[in-house]
Amino acid sequence: MSDVYLITGAQSRMARSLLKWSREKLAEEANVARGTIRIFEDDQPIRESIVLDIQSVFDANGVECCPDGSVRPRSDNIKDFRGLGGCDRFFSNIEKMLKERSTGLVCRIGSQKMLTRVTGRNGLTNFDRLESLSKVAPVRCLLSDQRIYLPGTHSFEVRVYPENRPSIISSEFAYGEEATFAVDQDDRFHFCHPAYMVLEYPELAKKMFAYFDKHWLEATPYLPAKKGTVNLGQRMPVPECYDEPKRQACY
Repeated sequence: MSDVYLITGAQSRMARSLLKWSREKLAEEANVARGTIRIFEDDQPIRESIVLDIQSVFDANGVECCPDGSVRPRSDNIKDFRGLGGCDRFFSNIEKMLKERSTGLVCRIGSQKMLTRVTGRNGLTNFDRLESLSKVAPVRCLLSDQRIYLPGTHSFEVRVYPENRPSIISSEFAYGEEATFAVDQDDRFHFCHPAYMVLEYPELAKKMFAYFDKHWLEATPYLPAKKGTVNLGQRMPVPECYDEPKRQACY
């Protein structure tokens, strides 16, 4: 973990002070026990994954904890969602935005595991989360690769880039007045939870919607493969994180 900055207990206390939060409030937002917050802020060791969760909560609420030990309000209109609970908080943020602004959600998915890997404290996949969001607002999903499959019957619109299109390195989401770039965290640190960088720039969100619409017209509808074929949408072997004992190790 030497390459990843982890906030300190002192920074947690200062960040809570900026937000005017109690320990109970932070524990609720990070989905951990209040005693865990007390232990951490008393400078006693806790799991690194939980520290990242706490750090992600502050990042997502406009407070930046810097490597020099300082804490300051974020002024760059960026929110970060990462760590064990990052996926859950990110999609809750999308739902909140969609209820405030009826723009719908568009996403370009750049990797198989961005859709089918089990992540978060709720034990869901992003496919599950998109299914849930489709009950709130229209969802359109553009797959970058014809080899990407969906783990079930989808209730939202899905299309696939033509074969001659270059693959998307990161995944992208646009909704309301926010644009998000999502990447898988470095496997060296044994995290299977994506990191989401949310940019609160209305003009960028509009450009992403326009760019998505252009490529949506070029894309073809997603079709599940027939049994015994190797066509678009074929189910591939289930990712190892679906195996319950191994999934727990991913945390």
